[in-house]
Formats: sequence, structure tokens, C-alpha cells
Amino acid sequence: MENRLTLPVRYDGLSRLLHWVVAIIIIYAMCMGYLLHALEGTAYFQFFSVLNMTLGTLATPVMIIRFTWRFFRPSVPYPADVSVLKKKFMIFAHELFYLVIFITLISGFLMLQKGYNLFGLFPIPRPVDTLAVNEFFFVLHRYACITLGIFFLGHVFAVAKHYLAGKKSIISRMF
Repeated sequence: MENRLTLPVRYDGLSRLLHWVVAIIIIYAMCMGYLLHALEGTAYFQFFSVLNMTLGTLATPVMIIRFTWRFFRPSVPYPADVSVLKKKFMIFAHELFYLVIFITLISGFLMLQKGYNLFGLFPIPRPVDTLAVNEFFFVLHRYACITLGIFFLGHVFAVAKHYLAGKKSIISRMF
């Protein structure tokens, strides 16, 4: 009897869970980050600002776990009809996506000019006590958010394109 190693056709449950948790937090944080400008000076600003910081703080270890887990889980191959060049591009794009997510999360934390309470319960102090450094990371965070938005839209567009082209095997990998 021949023993064949079968490769999975979709990611494991933990990978899918981490993907969607990070995706939901990022989508919320991107939308709320821009809405915070409209809420400035209102009674809602402080609540949503702290919620945004709290979710960003929670997303960081989740993203670290997600990034690390990919080295331990079984690899999910791309469909056979995807060219080698396209596979290399998709891998490179995903690596850049991870990098932009990390830059966004880290710069968001380092730009803080005052501490906050994680879910209103645990005090998180200001990590850097130098205004010029905070301002640098604020600018970096702003550009990282724009870049992240572009990557996110590109990711959604690519998934939709594959789905509409009938290549549902790409999408089924994460569902």
C-alpha cells in the first residue's frame, strides 16, 4: 500500500481564525481612524479613539502569532493553473502586506502622546516621551495606513477577480 502525503487545499482553522480576526480589526481601525477626524471635538471622540488604540494593541500579538504560525503549519499550495511568476508575485505581495501591517501597528503605538486604558481596564503608558519622535511616528503611521488601505483594496480586488473568473479554489483556501 502506497503512503502518499496529501497537501491541504485550505488553511488550517487557526490560520483562518487569525486571518479573519486581523482582517476585522484592520477594517474597523482603518474606517474608524479616518472617522476620528470627523469626531474630533465631540463626546464620542475619546471613546472611539481609545477603542481604536485598544484594538490595535490587541491586533499586534495576534498578528505576531499569525506571522509565526505560518512557519509551523502545513503549506497550502497554489492551484496548478497559477503561473510560477504569478505565485512569486503573490508571495512577495503577501510579505509586503505583512510588513505594512506591522509598520502600521508599531507606528500607531509609538505615535501616542499620552497613555490610555486598554478596554478601560489596564493602563498602557505612553511608550516614547519625546514629542518629535511621536510626531515622526504619527507621520509614518499616516502613510502606513494609506499604504495598508491600498494593499487591502488590492487584496480584495484580487480575491474578487479570482472568484468572478471562476477560480474559487483561491478563495476556498481561507474559508
